[in-house]
Amino acid sequence: MDEKARYEPMAYGPIGAAVKAAMPHTEADPIGVHAAVLALYSAALNGKLTQPDGRPVVVWTALAGRSMVGRKGFALATAETILNDAIGEWLALRRQGGISSGPSLVQTLYETEQDSLTSEGGLDGRTLVIDEEWPTTLQLTKRCPKYSGVLRTSWDGKRISNVTKKDGKRVEITVNEPSLGFHVHIQPALWAKFISATEAQGGSYNRILPVSVERSKRLRRRDYKGSPLDEIRVSGSLRLAYEWVQKEPRQMELSDAAADRFDDISAEYEDALEELPEDVSCYIERSGEQVMRVACVLTAAERKTVVTVKALDAAKAFVDYSIASVKQLISQSNVVKSRTIQPLDAKIRQKLEMYGGEMTSTQLYRALSSRYSAAQILNTAEDMADVEMVEQRQKRPGANPVIFRLVEVMPQPDPVKEPEPVKAPPKRRAPAKKAVPAKKTTARAAKTTPAGSPPAPRKAPARKAVARKKVSA
Repeated sequence: MDEKARYEPMAYGPIGAAVKAAMPHTEADPIGVHAAVLALYSAALNGKLTQPDGRPVVVWTALAGRSMVGRKGFALATAETILNDAIGEWLALRRQGGISSGPSLVQTLYETEQDSLTSEGGLDGRTLVIDEEWPTTLQLTKRCPKYSGVLRTSWDGKRISNVTKKDGKRVEITVNEPSLGFHVHIQPALWAKFISATEAQGGSYNRILPVSVERSKRLRRRDYKGSPLDEIRVSGSLRLAYEWVQKEPRQMELSDAAADRFDDISAEYEDALEELPEDVSCYIERSGEQVMRVACVLTAAERKTVVTVKALDAAKAFVDYSIASVKQLISQSNVVKSRTIQPLDAKIRQKLEMYGGEMTSTQLYRALSSRYSAAQILNTAEDMADVEMVEQRQKRPGANPVIFRLVEVMPQPDPVKEPEPVKAPPKRRAPAKKAVPAKKTTARAAKTTPAGSPPAPRKAPARKAVARKKVSA
């Protein structure tokens, strides 16, 4: 699917028109540019513009793409060019880099509010965090148990605070209504490493809309005298809409048809959550509110307060793309986790091959010290037939360095087994038969009979007389 077909369902109003007008002069993904515009523009509208229920409209986005290929920085630069006329000055004053702890985030928002008290507009704590090296920040946030909670509460627009000590006294810093914008970049391969399932299930990352991005095209340098972004026309409509919002607070509302449509969208997401495993559903549990926030920003760009069905459908198309991006990131994470861990001997062999087959002990220990001790490496190398350890003697004082070197191991031929003579099976001896005693026969006198005459009948044996017992009278 080409870039126009992918982006068309979510391209709505002045924001959609501005992104499409910029695409001939950028290599960025149009959906990535759209995500960056939503994050930056909603951060500027935040505080004066609210949802129908009074909650903030700020949209937090994360561009997920490979280095160079994803063109994440190109997408952000394109968005900044589009919005330069509308909020360029505000971005220069309120943009912050990566903040890696909860107390630092509270302190930053608090100081922004305090600095605004002397300005003409009064209290204004709007702050935008743009972190193009988000994995580095995430690695640091793991050390702060308060960071996730402060981040979640800031998205909700609720009170955040931090307690410090000054001159031995307890001092509490409070921001009652934080106005925080958030836009970050990350590589898909690092998602599994730094985005923990525990934090996701706690709700830290379902407030951020991840968007998978890739390069849309290659621009020919000879077609442009300077940067191709210089050819992008700034959006006057977005400037007028920003000024319109700043004049007075605006609370958005839904048309009757849009209210019914939003109920259907919320029910659709809830039904989908029941069928998805928890490790996926935890990222998209706030999809309904995300649709509302995006729709409010798209509508405000038209200088209107009534959200229509078309605006909701465009917002839903963007959120659905984010859901698909989350599923893709999680599937890639599961593939990474399922890879088998190499044993230490294979890693030693791999490192030696990278260094041309020879390394000093210091080099090898440093290459593997993140997971293994020097003793483990030494003991494993001693048992490897294709690795030898040689102590290199030096004239200067000090310990002699040990060299680990790959050696060629000649395969030993398999011993030839002489065929064993086949033994004949032992003959089975038949059991000896017991001698049967011969029957005794009485010699009978042979009688001569004339030939042809029938044999004489045998005489019946004489009956023995039975002796009768005498009965005495």
